[in-house]
Amino acid sequence: MPSQRRMRVTGLVIVLVIVITLYMTTSASRTQNSAFYVKTQEALQAKEYSEATKQRDADDARARLKVAEKAAKKSADEKHQKYLESVGGGGTEIKGKSVGGGKFKVQLPDNDERKKNVPGVATVGGRPRDKEAAKEPETQEDHEIETELNDILKKSPIIIFSKSYCPHSAKAKHILLEKYNIVPAPYVVELDQHPLGSKLQETLANKTGRRTVPNVLVLGKSIGGGSEMEELDDTDKLIDTVRGMGGSRVTEASRKDPQKEMRRKRVMRV
Repeated sequence: MPSQRRMRVTGLVIVLVIVITLYMTTSASRTQNSAFYVKTQEALQAKEYSEATKQRDADDARARLKVAEKAAKKSADEKHQKYLESVGGGGTEIKGKSVGGGKFKVQLPDNDERKKNVPGVATVGGRPRDKEAAKEPETQEDHEIETELNDILKKSPIIIFSKSYCPHSAKAKHILLEKYNIVPAPYVVELDQHPLGSKLQETLANKTGRRTVPNVLVLGKSIGGGSEMEELDDTDKLIDTVRGMGGSRVTEASRKDPQKEMRRKRVMRV
């Protein structure tokens, strides 16, 4: 049998364990119910809520930004399409080939029957890149004509190939040179006075599909002759056509004030 001393020690240990357990339980309960503990828990919860709110606001901002970007892109596409339709559609459709060979694509809607590939150039003054030119060797005369044509194209973004005695050429020059302020001014080439005039006209016929004069080119692309210039002028589409096809190369395109022009001519006569 255990001794009385051992039993007392064991009983004392049991009592201490019970007292410590009761103390720890009571202390934890008091800590959880204390003002400091409550405030700390509330602060932590408020911080978590604030961070969650910031994250939600950031997600909302990113979502709104994406919506705004899509709306801006859609608006830009619609404006671009309206511009293309105003230049290439409506009552006047500009068709033709571009000097220098190669190909360019007319940007029209996918369901537009007018959408097609037509010959063109990558840059004004570039060398021919079409297959036919690659097959046939270039003669000295061809090289001379090509060089002269490229030099002419560099004179101005708008070139008027004309003949001095042609009434249709006179009509086109009157419209482009006298009725409008275009900067840089269109450059006129009188083929009947040019030493390579006949060869240039033949080359233009092959490259632009227009054999007659006048032949008006904007950045190497033919936009027609006298009748086409008159129609663009009558329908108020000439400025949009010149600006649209000339891009940044055409710094100004506006209709002249007839009365102001008459006063200027009177002053020049005096």
